[in-house]
Amino acid sequence: MIHALSFPVLQIRRQELLDELDELEEAVTELIVWLRDAVEVEADALAERQERLAWLYRQQAGVLAVLSETERALLAFSESAV
Repeated sequence: MIHALSFPVLQIRRQELLDELDELEEAVTELIVWLRDAVEVEADALAERQERLAWLYRQQAGVLAVLSETERALLAFSESAV
């Protein structure tokens, strides 16, 4: 599926994925800081934050997988151009 896209489209998609990855990493960092700083947080609120962190990690893994496929497709374009 990714191999059917053009090189410029793949480059744009790669940048979008890198931007999304940056946003996810920022959100993860914020949650980690919040969890560390939380001294007296209700159990429900803490569980909710931990679930959100787990969701962010899953999103991050998905973006990394798509980014890897996109970079492989870009590499294939580069190799076929040589």
